[in-house]
Amino acid sequence: MPLARRLHAHARPLALPLAALAGLVGLVGTTLAPAGLLPSGAVPTVQAATNGPKTPGWLGVGMEKPKALGGVLVTRVIRGSPAAQKGVRLDDRIVKVDGKVVSDPSDVSGAVAAKGAGKSVVLELVRDAQPLAVTVDLAARPTPEQVFRMDMVGRKLSSLPPLALASGPGPVAYPALDGRVVLVDMFATWCGACLQLGPYYQAMHAKYASQGLTVLGISDEAPKALAGWAKQNAVTYTVASDTTSSAFATFSAPAIPASLVVDKHGVIRDVEIGFELAQVQKTEALIQALLKEP
Repeated sequence: MPLARRLHAHARPLALPLAALAGLVGLVGTTLAPAGLLPSGAVPTVQAATNGPKTPGWLGVGMEKPKALGGVLVTRVIRGSPAAQKGVRLDDRIVKVDGKVVSDPSDVSGAVAAKGAGKSVVLELVRDAQPLAVTVDLAARPTPEQVFRMDMVGRKLSSLPPLALASGPGPVAYPALDGRVVLVDMFATWCGACLQLGPYYQAMHAKYASQGLTVLGISDEAPKALAGWAKQNAVTYTVASDTTSSAFATFSAPAIPASLVVDKHGVIRDVEIGFELAQVQKTEALIQALLKEP
């Protein structure tokens, strides 16, 4: 069952449904850069917790067993995470943690958790068939929404996953969207919080489309179903179908509704999970500012 059909958020994000993100342990002691109008390309980071009771450590990578060879394959490195700050890369193989051989993602996550936030671990890696040792300063695990923000804000979208236009004016891809501020709304027609948020995004479309805003709703439902829903609910902004859930996988949204604000140059400037009036107001203020940027 696709992610979008399993999860939705009413006011706060649900737990991160990505079992592959081994090492995401520990819930307190996190400090993030302020959200909102970050400079283009800025990456929020977490700081290690150094005071109070011991907090499990967090590395900030996704892992899996490699099909061949040994160790543990890095399948994702979260932007701004401890691993990213020390140069751990996609497709690195972790073979030892503090000198102990690892062969399963749980070996790495267990060692990282046991070491604790504010401590360091030595990762022995294999990169391009060459051995490499990296010392990583561990942090406490952010919330799922904070991980989403860290990984997305400042990222440049050179393209979008393949989408099928279901209703509205389009377009649904870059480079056709270059030069426009894009508000991406990852939603489902059965999601109560999504339906509460939708009218506010419809109002933004009506108010700012002529000034350069594209509201792009993305759901994993079929184009015909989405077209009918849009007509029934007088939704006139762009709605696209992502039947393979590739957009949900690309953006790693922990829950829906998930919103991304993208500037005229394709850089993600802010993200939000769930529906709250205060965050809608913040999103609109950011859009107003981005529309004024060159």
